[in-house]
Amino acid sequence: MDHHERFVRAMQGEELDPTPAGVTGGGIYPLAEARLCGALGLAVQDHEGVKLALGAVDRWAAPVYAGPVLEEAPFQHTAAFPHARVVRSIWGSWEGTESYGEEFYHPLADAETVADVDAHRWPSPDVFDYDALHWFTDPVGESYSPAEFARLRAGFARFIGGWSPIFSRIMDLCGMETGLLNMAARPDLIEAMTVRIGDFLEGYYRRMAEACRGYADVVVFGDDFAAQNGLLLRPDSWSRHFLPTWKRLFAVAHDNGMLALMHSCGAVRDVLPGLVDAGLDILEVVQVRATGMDPAELKREFGAHMGFYGGVDVQELLPYGRPEQVRAEARRLIDTLGRDGRFVLAPSHFIMDDVPPENVLSLYEEAGGCRRPDPAPAGG
Repeated sequence: MDHHERFVRAMQGEELDPTPAGVTGGGIYPLAEARLCGALGLAVQDHEGVKLALGAVDRWAAPVYAGPVLEEAPFQHTAAFPHARVVRSIWGSWEGTESYGEEFYHPLADAETVADVDAHRWPSPDVFDYDALHWFTDPVGESYSPAEFARLRAGFARFIGGWSPIFSRIMDLCGMETGLLNMAARPDLIEAMTVRIGDFLEGYYRRMAEACRGYADVVVFGDDFAAQNGLLLRPDSWSRHFLPTWKRLFAVAHDNGMLALMHSCGAVRDVLPGLVDAGLDILEVVQVRATGMDPAELKREFGAHMGFYGGVDVQELLPYGRPEQVRAEARRLIDTLGRDGRFVLAPSHFIMDDVPPENVLSLYEEAGGCRRPDPAPAGG
């Protein structure tokens, strides 16, 4: 059974041994990857070799940007992020590429009327080429047609899409303080922005899903609207403003024969019933240190209705824990979230540069798919 079949059978509710394991977003930070390459005896920047050695069941891709050249801000490249840039995004705000970027311009911070929102230069889905996909974590590399993507990654679960926020996009456009104030005092502005963002996302995802129909398994969505201890807004407010759009977007995946996966960090438990009813198939990243995100409780309450992807803590455990602690937590998650299938064990975010390679290898070895190189013979 190859990784593709293992993923499919797991998502159908079959409990497998070894447990399917993935690399969240396909993302391993450059220094962490370099250390892993050394530990595994691989050439530096062997992106695919690392994932093969870890036993990751999934491969991630997204459409290639094909619009006008984006304005670039001065940015000091580093050895860790040689291709990193800060650009004025298609939304008009500034965003980082390859590493996290700090938003420092919010084009709708001074919007006072719906007319001001409508006057903003909203992007068109036309700025992407849906017949050209790049590996999700390698946007400067080659591109491939959906058919080529399926052929090159035939033995793996194929994920398409990525970060696609509504709430977080509004916070970027307005600034966090103004955005949250508008949620309470100016719902008309929030609604106008949600309509514009939702229209773009529906066009983007529909064209991508139609181009990849038969070539991919999962459509990836994403939005962050929770902190460590709870939502950033009331559950009823979130549901009223944003849930109808997510229902439309999940339907795009289902209409094209794919599962809908949503990335959302933090304490999101209060909105999970609504997301399940809206058609969500898989929750990623399952931040177990957040309030209400106990894996056993999540599995008991929602396991019959959706799958889980992630769960392994990147805040404390992976960077600072010992290998035996990582193994114990991986086993706990396998025994809880993995019971009766519908689970992919993975970090609760990208594998970042502060994570020792020994902890990464311990995680994937406990899942059962990691292949370390044989030790050199004594005296050799």
